[in-house]
Amino acid sequence: MEKGSNYLPAVEGVLRGFIITVILLLIFAVIMTFIDIGSRVRYIFYVITNILSIMYGVIYAVRRIGKKGWLVGIGVTLLYLFILYVVSVVSGNSAAISSYGVKRLLLDLIVGALSGMIAINL
Repeated sequence: MEKGSNYLPAVEGVLRGFIITVILLLIFAVIMTFIDIGSRVRYIFYVITNILSIMYGVIYAVRRIGKKGWLVGIGVTLLYLFILYVVSVVSGNSAAISSYGVKRLLLDLIVGALSGMIAINL
């Protein structure tokens, strides 16, 4: 496939990001069965998992598309977070977005845009 032909790689990037998320969360769940981990460490792990998943998905998508790195990065990030939000609400969590949620959204958008800018220049 030639670079820049369509935006299907953005969806593939989101799916790859979710695969990384699931793998990391499964590893963390196994660790948590043997070790008592505090809520602060769990929160930090979830943030790092989000960041790594977004970075991987964005880099994959931008490398396949080959243009508009920051824009593709933001798009992949928004799609990833939207799906994550819907899954979270469907699984019984509150639909309300707290100030921490807004901060995480901004952090994830910045990570997505920067990952896209870096990936386009790799």
